[in-house]
Amino acid sequence: MKRGFYILFTWIFIISNIISQSKGASPQPSRHSEEGQGEVYAVVVGISDYQDKEIPDLRFAHKDAEAFANYLRSSAGGSLDHDHLKVLMNEQATAAQFAIALDWLWEVVKEGDQVIIYFSGHGDVEKKSLTQPGYLLCWDAPSRVYLAGGALALPMFQDVISTLSVQNKAKVVVITDACRSGKLAGSSVGGSQITGANLAKQYANEIKILSCQPNEYSIEGEQWGGGRGAFSYHLIDALYGMADLNTDLIVSLQEAGRYLEDHVSAEVAPVSQVPMIIGNRTDPIAHVDVNMLASMKTGKLSQMSFLSSIDARGIEEEVLVQVDTSIKRNYRLFKQALNEKVFLVPDNACADFYYEQLMKEPKLSRLHSTLKRNYAAALQDDAQQAINRYMKADVSELSLSQKSKVVRYSDFPRQLARAANLLGQNHYLYRTLQARSAYFEGFPLIHGGEFTQDMIKRAALKFQESIHWDPNMPLALLGLAWIHGFGWAQADSAEYYTHKATINSPSWILPFVRLSEIYSTMLFDFVKSKEYLDRAAQIDSSSPLYWEAEGSFYFEQHRYSEAELIFKKIIENASSSICMPCAQNSLVKIYINTDRLPEAMELAKKLIISDSSNSTSHNTLGIVLTKMGKYKDAENEFRIAVQLSANQTNPEMAIYYWKAYIFLEQKI
Repeated sequence: MKRGFYILFTWIFIISNIISQSKGASPQPSRHSEEGQGEVYAVVVGISDYQDKEIPDLRFAHKDAEAFANYLRSSAGGSLDHDHLKVLMNEQATAAQFAIALDWLWEVVKEGDQVIIYFSGHGDVEKKSLTQPGYLLCWDAPSRVYLAGGALALPMFQDVISTLSVQNKAKVVVITDACRSGKLAGSSVGGSQITGANLAKQYANEIKILSCQPNEYSIEGEQWGGGRGAFSYHLIDALYGMADLNTDLIVSLQEAGRYLEDHVSAEVAPVSQVPMIIGNRTDPIAHVDVNMLASMKTGKLSQMSFLSSIDARGIEEEVLVQVDTSIKRNYRLFKQALNEKVFLVPDNACADFYYEQLMKEPKLSRLHSTLKRNYAAALQDDAQQAINRYMKADVSELSLSQKSKVVRYSDFPRQLARAANLLGQNHYLYRTLQARSAYFEGFPLIHGGEFTQDMIKRAALKFQESIHWDPNMPLALLGLAWIHGFGWAQADSAEYYTHKATINSPSWILPFVRLSEIYSTMLFDFVKSKEYLDRAAQIDSSSPLYWEAEGSFYFEQHRYSEAELIFKKIIENASSSICMPCAQNSLVKIYINTDRLPEAMELAKKLIISDSSNSTSHNTLGIVLTKMGKYKDAENEFRIAVQLSANQTNPEMAIYYWKAYIFLEQKI
């Protein structure tokens, strides 16, 4: 009883000493008031960087809070100004400032108003307390004795909520994301879980939206908005209108809850996180701004699905203290193998080997879902980065030699298939991972240096398999456009797959560049080539990829002086060897066709010096030597080019082709 009185007295003392700081001019009426809906007031708190170094910092709690505040500032969230919205981030979110903000709500909120309180940070309990009510840890919380200050006891927090709901007669919405992992004072007694359970209790008519169940942790990672919490990311999507299932332009608590459960739970799997909603499920909690929702949906069309690893530091420490040294060693070696990307080989010293050992250990059961997710995330990360670079039309990636690409991507199919197997058929990324695995199986068949009909057909089957798993797989669709254009000279099919590849990525320049090149180099339809060249220019006329296609457009029409200017512009604007090999090889062809063999020879030799592993450059030098009548030297270069071919499944046939070329040149 004395302790409860002490807590209440302390809280009142804090308020009375700082209350004057919150006094000022009366807030101006908001849009809601003018529309007869009552005012909306909000307090938003986000803490990632705690003052006490013994309190584990979070990664994205402040970003989640800022994103929610921005929602409230938007027309969809009510266009709240500083008179209606108080935002406390990191060092601003002291216990005193939080108290001021909550007292401000008591002062300004009237009957019929709406109150929104959002907290993203740590929650914990006092380890020695019998009642263990739980605390929200403010920025200046101590790492051990929360009664000393810096933390808001949940009974006090609930008193604020109940007063606003019952006495002020306001509609109160409380959103908390406080079930975070990390070693805190109450970790040994389940402090975060106890706090979550107490937060889940309803005392008045308030609405509560919690990030997870009391026995779960809130997950954050890069896959959500480049670095957010899964709960916060999808909550804001829901409020903007993604949860408006019946399209009545109102998001009810029921709709928001269903959306959160469907999206958060699926995307954090195999880890468990099921958000909670408490209150009247038919209550509206957001009104939809049609224009903002449309803009959001458009922006999401081009987003690529991927899996990020998650941090299990707090749970990890609790679990590992209970296991023997051999298990700890395997755990350390597993994490080391992930960091070093030693995934599937050697058989007895790779991440897969250590993973299987750890999953057999019952004492690690609390970590099993996290181990599975993080292993799957690591397995698909390199492939994801390569896909991202292609989707961004990254010149450095696209300019790699064929062999460099094939070697770099060679492990992707097996890694992606293993990741899919780990997550299981019911995981939302399963089909995506299988689609990517099939795509990277097909990639070397057309980029491995042997452009035969057999290779092309096999690649087409793999790309078809990819779009069977994921009909919108952009790289597989682009691959089919490439095959139908460059391999089979089928204009209609090339256009069809280009269109499919750009439906969800209309600003992706690469498909339009490639289609322009198909029309200019394979079909010699320069009207169509110019049409798609202009489409590419609308996206980015300063891209070297656009310049390269433009150079090909002029070259194939024998407008060599115009093509030469463009290829030289590419070389002059290249900050390194990026994109220079392709432009320089094209420039050599111009020199050959304009009877400037000495210039062609000089540039071809420079290509070999800059990258002796590029098979295309050796072929180019071989052609120059053939034109100069140096047939033995030319044959030697062609042999080197064949040896550098990525696949080398039929090198003798390739050598025979170049011998035939030399023979024909001798007869001319």
